Amino acid sequence: MTLTVFILAGGESLRMGQDKGMMFGGVSRLKKMLGACGVSRIIILCGAEERSALFQGDVWPDPPGVQGIHHLISWACRRVDSSCLLLPCDAFLMTEEAFQALVERTVIGGVPLDRNGRRQPLFARIPQGYDFAEDAASVGHLLEDLPSVQMEGFASAFTNFNSAEDLRDHQQKLLSLHGEHVLQQSM
Repeated sequence: MTLTVFILAGGESLRMGQDKGMMFGGVSRLKKMLGACGVSRIIILCGAEERSALFQGDVWPDPPGVQGIHHLISWACRRVDSSCLLLPCDAFLMTEEAFQALVERTVIGGVPLDRNGRRQPLFARIPQGYDFAEDAASVGHLLEDLPSVQMEGFASAFTNFNSAEDLRDHQQKLLSLHGEHVLQQSM
């Protein structure tokens, strides 16, 4: 598969109160899942240089001068010679099946819709050579020209988790995917 997946693991997780890149098997779980799906190029965007040691593999700290995740995404995609797919480290409900469905439905690029019909640009597939808006002020604005993609049957996999309340709201689904032991450690 000619695709580069960027795992977004550079946030401070302030609202969650713990590093989301380490929860529910963390970045390691996502890398294993991506490998099982045939992805050969996985790059972890880790944030500050000191976070590099938290992850194994191809890890890129933020370059000097990057001001926001929208600039980071543009910078990173321009440095690879393939289409790119974004995967936030808090993709706690992502499964191999949901990832494969995303790849199949976004061949020309796209932004998946979550279970509430909202665009989730941090899960976007960005075609090689995409013309990024230089004046973008957000990830949504940066990727606004990509089509929205319905993810029937898999929409819950594109849920973002920003707080412990979000974890409680999805406790049953998290339990079914990760088990009681892992759920207790992460809440």
